[in-house]
Amino acid sequence: MSPEQWTPWGLTRALSPRGRVRIADQLGPDGYLNDYTATIPLTADEPSTPWAMPLTDPRGFFHYICFDLDPGHGNAVYDAGRLAHWLDELNINYLVARSGPTGGRHVWLSLQDGASAGIVATIGHLASQLLPSLDITPLKNAATGSVRPPGAPHRRSGRSEPVGSIAPLLAHSVTVDQLQLLQDFLIDTGATLTVAPVTAIRGVAHDDAGYPHLVGPKRAVSPRIRDLLDQAPADDTSVTQAAVLAGCARARWRFADVFAMLHVSPALEHARTRRTFRGRVARSAEESRRVLERAWQRAVEFVATNPVNGAGADTEFHARAIATSAAIARVQSAADATPGRWGLTGPSTAQRATRGRYAERAVLDALCLFIAQSASEVIEADQRRLSQVTGYSHEACRLALHALRTPSTDDPESAWIVLVDQAEGAHGARYRLSKKFSTGEDSPKLPQAVTHPSQSPAADQRDWWINKLSARLQDLAHDVFSAPRSLGRKAGLTYSQLSPGNVLTVDTLTAETNLSASRIRKSLSRLHAHGLVDRHPEGWSRVADVDRDQVAAQLGVDGYLAGRAARHDLERAVWAWWLADVTWMSKARKKRRGRRSSTGVPLFVQNDRPDYPAYPRRNGRGHYGDALALVAAGALERANKAA
Repeated sequence: MSPEQWTPWGLTRALSPRGRVRIADQLGPDGYLNDYTATIPLTADEPSTPWAMPLTDPRGFFHYICFDLDPGHGNAVYDAGRLAHWLDELNINYLVARSGPTGGRHVWLSLQDGASAGIVATIGHLASQLLPSLDITPLKNAATGSVRPPGAPHRRSGRSEPVGSIAPLLAHSVTVDQLQLLQDFLIDTGATLTVAPVTAIRGVAHDDAGYPHLVGPKRAVSPRIRDLLDQAPADDTSVTQAAVLAGCARARWRFADVFAMLHVSPALEHARTRRTFRGRVARSAEESRRVLERAWQRAVEFVATNPVNGAGADTEFHARAIATSAAIARVQSAADATPGRWGLTGPSTAQRATRGRYAERAVLDALCLFIAQSASEVIEADQRRLSQVTGYSHEACRLALHALRTPSTDDPESAWIVLVDQAEGAHGARYRLSKKFSTGEDSPKLPQAVTHPSQSPAADQRDWWINKLSARLQDLAHDVFSAPRSLGRKAGLTYSQLSPGNVLTVDTLTAETNLSASRIRKSLSRLHAHGLVDRHPEGWSRVADVDRDQVAAQLGVDGYLAGRAARHDLERAVWAWWLADVTWMSKARKKRRGRRSSTGVPLFVQNDRPDYPAYPRRNGRGHYGDALALVAAGALERANKAA
């Protein structure tokens, strides 16, 4: 059929994946219902009633995806334009049709091969979170899901009219890989999947309630932690709470054990109360629990990824701490001295590309934090870990890493960071700071920023940088600033420059952030409207102890970064499963299940397969989608318990 010469019924006959279509139920002599219970064969003459074409074949595989945007649920025209923009960005062919006189829109994708009902339903679920007018009913029903095709009459008047050529509908060009790309894009844009809590951090498991803990039997905490539990906390209550929770996590305690002490131990004052200008006031029971949950999550992850040296001695630690702290000071000084390098406010695209992006500074700060935490010049960093620390997507972190390691001259050391080893297996790529930031005699004399730590013992310098970089990244990596429909990155950058009791002017903020004065004022206005900053006659300051989680809930973006982190954990677990399976399949002389003894009781281990079960396969090839679904359903956790 020619895209230029077609008829409504002829197009339906050419496109339909089934031999019958559905027709609208009659309502009186001249009206029709929005129900399509009856069917007619394609061999019949064109019906006078509205008809709907099935999206799936008799086996239940989708050959078409139609995003049915209903004006009764939202702004269908705006949502259609937004969806079309996304599809253009992903280079996915589509057709937009005006569905009828009420202002609805249909956005059609014509698939090259049949797609499973699972991925289509997932795409519908994700898209509905971003497109309020979307009716996902046809995308959830592989048995009877149908939509009126282009040219089919509307029950009120008129027909479904394609906007432009119908060639994309006839091309059948959209692949399953492109659908996976669309799914990933919707997730990165802000839609979320509900997944089971899965972690790829070695030695960490989850209890029945989903809270993480270190694997192993519970034991008593150290005398130091016991003293902290019984003593009044420090002025900064969060410091005492973090130390206690880390000690409890290291002793293999569970969250239930810690929660039982919430209203008993003085060390958990930070979870029970918050600081205000009137002093500390009590939190609600629900808020206290949420604060403790988040702190416990961080404590378990920190202890798991920073194990204590069993020997208790590291003779080179102080030398490494001094060297790495000095290198961090130099790279931070250089970064602070060139704020324009990290901005997006250039007047042209070329200048913006030269200046770079804010994500690059955030990733540089995260790498410096990893170096300080490990007191090592070479650190391992993967995109997903950087995403969780900075709040940016893993794609933004990938681009930032590429920009930071791209030299400005022929000398590789002219870059900010240098790639030491590529990612391999379960290990991420390894990086170090450029040698121009080293502390040798030939190092360039970089200007020292006002943030340079005072001369102090090695451990104090290291702790100073850990605290400073952690606080800076935590300011930005929050749902309030990172999620779609939040206050935005520029508001977060403005917020990160402010502190309680320290009043800054718009001019100062402009110089520190490289944002325009109008952009700064707009960000301050939004921050002030949500109670995050205070306005003074001489400038602006941050509100002390404000609960940003409540602001995120008001904006409807709470849980966005937690969902992304859970998604990353899910992907890491699938990758670890695949690596374990490949290792076992490649092993020579591996033991396989043999014949049992006459008693039915094996006298020795029958196989040496690792703790993971066999990776799911289709036609002899590993199937990522099936593995993802199994891990999300908790298959690995059940297998490990059974083992």
